[in-house]
Amino acid sequence: MVSMYPLDRGMWGPTLRISHLRDELDERVELDLVSGYRAARRVGLARYALRGPLRGLDGIYVESSTFLPAEADVAFLGLARALGIPILTYIRDAYQLFPEYYELGSLRRRLGALAFRPAMRALRAVSSRLAFPSEGLARAVFGDDIDPVVIPPGSRDPVDVPRLPNARRLLFVGNGQLEAQGARRLIEAVGLARKRGLDVQLTIVSRPGEEPREVRAPWIRVLNGEGATIHALLPDVLATVIPRPRGAYNDLAVPVKLYDYLAYGRPLLVTDCTEQAAVVRRAQAGIVTGAASAEIAEGISELATADDARVDRWAENARRAALANSWSARAASILDTLGVAT
Repeated sequence: MVSMYPLDRGMWGPTLRISHLRDELDERVELDLVSGYRAARRVGLARYALRGPLRGLDGIYVESSTFLPAEADVAFLGLARALGIPILTYIRDAYQLFPEYYELGSLRRRLGALAFRPAMRALRAVSSRLAFPSEGLARAVFGDDIDPVVIPPGSRDPVDVPRLPNARRLLFVGNGQLEAQGARRLIEAVGLARKRGLDVQLTIVSRPGEEPREVRAPWIRVLNGEGATIHALLPDVLATVIPRPRGAYNDLAVPVKLYDYLAYGRPLLVTDCTEQAAVVRRAQAGIVTGAASAEIAEGISELATADDARVDRWAENARRAALANSWSARAASILDTLGVAT
């Protein structure tokens, strides 16, 4: 397994996914791991190739990063492919193709955008198959000339944290500053719901430096944290929220946190971005709403006024969807694609 992110610097979106897959794969096969940013990978891949275990490998699974691959990645995978080793490379996103996520404010970023498609073609050339979180993302990168393996994020085991009878807090986990993540709209929506007399509050959990700016309302709580920090919040949480506005990228993206939310065992309130809305509707695990603040406020009102039986039904459906979309199932898909027996 090659991870283009380090796995020793905390658990967040990409590393959360990779760490879960690493653990699940390690339970099924004898797993070697090379991970880190470019400099660390160059050293790690060179050492691995020189030690000689390449010829004994049954397959390689690659988790790419938002950053472009290094020349060492392409060279290592090219060598492995020449030796007949099957390689499955996962392309996690394509921010460089979407201005709402990738501002071209510097020469370096403009060069990164220009280099994105050639870099993806290089990864394709040294891989047996390419995997994506959704078929839409695969088409955005390569058009119709691809047969992608679709490996959405997975869910951890459901968390058994009962909801308090008076829970009225909404939970948002993610970048509170990026407009494409929708935190500003959510804050406005909760404010509108409160003006209608609804006693709802909001907790935002972000990475350091990604907290929403100029948040002063007493009903908003902003925290840094992950894992255990979020679990400790759950008794007061009525529902989890993904308020992303619709757009070219958000319609085809499958947020990692969507599947984490399912495992929290709370109803989900999500905007009608195509892929995330389909997951929630299919699971019957909550409410899908438009992305305008007033529309999100309507969804909040529906949640806050729902009876306990309805809220419990949404929550139970979320738990069931988490079990059906486990990281274990995702790992099995990877091994099946590579033709690796367990």
